[in-house]
Amino acid sequence: MSSAFALLRVAGIEVRAHWTWVFLLALITVVFGGGLAAHPETPFESGWAWGAGVATAIFVFISVAVHEVAHALVARRSGIGGALVVVQLLGGMYVMETRPRTAGQEFRFAAAGPAVSFVVAALMGLLYLGLDAGWGSADVVPQYVLAAAFVAEMLGLFNVFLAVVNLVPGYPMDGARIVHAIAWAGSGREDVANVAASRVGKVVGGAIILAGCLLIPVLDVWPGLGLMLAGWMILGSSRLLDRRASLQALMAASRAADAVAPDPERVPAQLTLDIFAAEYLREKTGEVVLAERSGEPVGLVGTAQIRRISPRKWASMRTEEAMVPLDRVPRVEAEADLWTAVEALESSGLDAVLVEGTGGPALLTRRSAAAHIRKLAEAKALADRLPKPPAGDV
Repeated sequence: MSSAFALLRVAGIEVRAHWTWVFLLALITVVFGGGLAAHPETPFESGWAWGAGVATAIFVFISVAVHEVAHALVARRSGIGGALVVVQLLGGMYVMETRPRTAGQEFRFAAAGPAVSFVVAALMGLLYLGLDAGWGSADVVPQYVLAAAFVAEMLGLFNVFLAVVNLVPGYPMDGARIVHAIAWAGSGREDVANVAASRVGKVVGGAIILAGCLLIPVLDVWPGLGLMLAGWMILGSSRLLDRRASLQALMAASRAADAVAPDPERVPAQLTLDIFAAEYLREKTGEVVLAERSGEPVGLVGTAQIRRISPRKWASMRTEEAMVPLDRVPRVEAEADLWTAVEALESSGLDAVLVEGTGGPALLTRRSAAAHIRKLAEAKALADRLPKPPAGDV
């Protein structure tokens, strides 16, 4: 999230903006404001033209933010997160604490953004018609009315564009999640839905690349190349979804307890970070340990915490100052499926999560999960190489 900066909170949801919006806002202002001011037939005075450009840029950003906040509100209402959104052009990101548990949940939060964008577009259209009505000639229309009508028209068109593009059924667009939800509801299985969404995404990505190739000789090189790039991104995302489905199938029969780190290392909470990093983190565990005080584990410390601290401070800082207290470390049940446990680990941003129900403090770490998945993959590869018994044999 270092590439995004916090702006405000809306209904308890933190809204952040990606740094690229600085350039996007400037570009929108120049394209619209400068274009209106320079056009010989424009009815705008120079100041109002630039004002309309600035207002359009600001409200375009607000439109994308509203789209993403709609996702987050529905996600939070469904109990699957929604505490943070990062606003990016067309691909804003709503951050969920957990994945959807049902197809209905996924459909509702995926459809929320485009639905709200269509509503905003309709409102802007009505506002434009209201401002445009009752004036016989552009020469008598006040400048502020002209500027407001222009902004309303551009926002209406942009929100339609935002909704339609996000409904394209290819990841990372909302349309792919809608396809996934529909396939999930129809089959009752999320892995089947992953395959269906991936196939649709590949077809859509290929079609967009083909459309880009055909547009180059008809219109111009740049629109065609833009479409080809968009199609290539959708194809790449679909392939990632394939790998995700393969991993999910591979881990289907494993539990969180199967992948815990054996006998996690313990260090004194008073140990300085320079000694900790040299003797424990790098040589003995390479990842994460439990910090203990008076023989009792009190916190978790690993590379995620160490890398946030300047090495110049390691000699004077103790592990208890860098650790994450155990009561703040996410927990999963030992019998939970490994896929869910790994997702909890990834969303935590830590090096490990606690696995409960194993008889003592047990950690599912990134390294232990990767080692278990590697064993599963090797076992599957071996099974695939073995000859299959003839049909009918017992």
